[in-house]
Amino acid sequence: MTATEFVGRLRRRTPVLSNTRETVYAVLFGDRLGLTVFLATVVLFGLLWRMAFVLNDSYTLANGLYSLSNGQLAMTEAAYGPGLETPGASRYGGQWYARNYGVIVLSLPLVFVLDLLTAVVELRIALVALWSLALLALVVECGYYTDGDWVLYGGAVAVLGLFGLNVTLAQPLDAGRTHLYALQLTHLLIAAFTPVVLYRLLSRVHTRRLGLLSAIVLTAGTPLAFWATVPKRHAVTGTVVVCVAYCLYRSRKPADGAVVTHRTTFRALAYALVGLYAWVHAPEALLLCVALALVDIPTAPNNSPRTLARIGVVFALSLLPFIITNLAISGSPIKPPRLVSGGGSLGSNAASSAGGSGGSGGGGASGGVLTSLAPLLGTIKSGMQPLLLLGGELVAGFKTLQQQPNDVYHAFVRSGSASGALNNAGEESVNLSLLESAPVLVGMVGALPIIRRLRLPSSMADRTLNADRVVDAFAITTFVGVVLLYNSRLPLHAQVTARYLFPLYPLGVYLFVRLPAVRKSLTDHWRLFLWTVAGTVLIGGQVTVVLVAVTVNGIGEAFQLHALLALGSAVPLGIWALSGRSKGRAGQIGTVLLGAATGVAAVFLLLTTVEYYALGDAHLLPMMRALGELLTLY
Repeated sequence: MTATEFVGRLRRRTPVLSNTRETVYAVLFGDRLGLTVFLATVVLFGLLWRMAFVLNDSYTLANGLYSLSNGQLAMTEAAYGPGLETPGASRYGGQWYARNYGVIVLSLPLVFVLDLLTAVVELRIALVALWSLALLALVVECGYYTDGDWVLYGGAVAVLGLFGLNVTLAQPLDAGRTHLYALQLTHLLIAAFTPVVLYRLLSRVHTRRLGLLSAIVLTAGTPLAFWATVPKRHAVTGTVVVCVAYCLYRSRKPADGAVVTHRTTFRALAYALVGLYAWVHAPEALLLCVALALVDIPTAPNNSPRTLARIGVVFALSLLPFIITNLAISGSPIKPPRLVSGGGSLGSNAASSAGGSGGSGGGGASGGVLTSLAPLLGTIKSGMQPLLLLGGELVAGFKTLQQQPNDVYHAFVRSGSASGALNNAGEESVNLSLLESAPVLVGMVGALPIIRRLRLPSSMADRTLNADRVVDAFAITTFVGVVLLYNSRLPLHAQVTARYLFPLYPLGVYLFVRLPAVRKSLTDHWRLFLWTVAGTVLIGGQVTVVLVAVTVNGIGEAFQLHALLALGSAVPLGIWALSGRSKGRAGQIGTVLLGAATGVAAVFLLLTTVEYYALGDAHLLPMMRALGELLTLY
């Protein structure tokens, strides 16, 4: 009996288990291919996982999780880092508080799981075993799509060999850092759903093959894998953005046989995701909420009071964790920990100007009316203040675009030179621009000819948008909003890959793939695309290693070499995207250029995690540490 026949017989004997499995596929992954994307992403993230503090902000989250695991909301002890006064910590009422409490609470169960594993087996061995199981599950899923059993048997032997190799090379892991590991694992799992949801979205809008190729572009062609295990909000933001886009699509085009109420369910779920994300980063959640409302409400097929009331109730419930945390810390339901010190992400100047409007009150009856309405007016004023702050930031970003175009250019196109300024610590500044981090995004210039051909709607019927156009409008609105929100702060040193602009990576890939020329080229020449990516990584990666070893002196020069390689691949890709041609030879050329740009970004990702930011014996997998020790490039 072959392995395929055995699995088939087992499925026939366990219909309940099979039905449960299919339900899990549908809810979490969409289908079996979505599960495969998830497993492949988890394996990749685990391969690049460095179990160390990459950014100082992570000390704040780790100390916050440490205090919460001991029953304290405030940070009472600096279990990690130099002290409690680390970047991201806020002081209020004589106590220090963390931020991003949403991911801190989500990481709490994993702390106890890791502590339990530590009590049973050495932690590194346990985590290596979990990674090996994920790889084995990926092999099984890949074997499902092949005719023979060679993938299953050969892959199982390879997994067993890799597990033995890692166990042989393993060194003890610091078991006292379980809070950091729990945070990293939480972010890893959340980030793994970003390509999964993008696959599900584009497979519904177009085809499963195009959705799968888009997931590959996002995972290999952007810095997603670099930030997936870093305890920061960036990877979480990317997942939330694509999840909101997916829910928006399903609210306009439900699955076959679905009842009409599913539209309202997905609309409410989109707002609930934004409300929950406010528990992680309130300013960006506010921007997403505004973008979602601007696109959703005018284009919704049903805006009856009953429907809006249901959505409003769900949104209010999703905000409860955010509100309760704020009340427990500052006593204000809309003042998150990052604003308790008077500054914060949206700034304090706008707050003072927004809250400083006074006026001369009238007398007599009008004064009495105003006095009686004072509580209501105060509530309205408090509720409007975040919107005023956001509006001020967007206006400031637009002014920066006009008055400081050089800063915008350095943040989005060209970061600088190898001899650029040092950061505050006197170290080389490493900060690639958005385009240098993900050269595939240059393909978005292909939308310019399409925009020029657009015409204004001539009637109300023309203003009705179908499901994919609604998602396009949300992606464009959010893209522009994120750009304006951070324009006035960029460029910053030591961002590595323009991390503040992280939502633009999944949004940009979605918008890029939606272009007709890109879509047709990938569909017709998908094998050529995959071979080009593989060739760029395997062959081009070796050439890049030689260039770095021979010509580079220091990490700053190494980053600038990768920046030039990225721009070198982006320029011809942008020219092809502008041409908009996808037939015959032009489509093949465009596919090769897209694969090369994706591969260049993947090579940078691999060298960054293995060599530039190896962080000593910090890799989850000992074999990656051994590989890093072999590569001494500068």
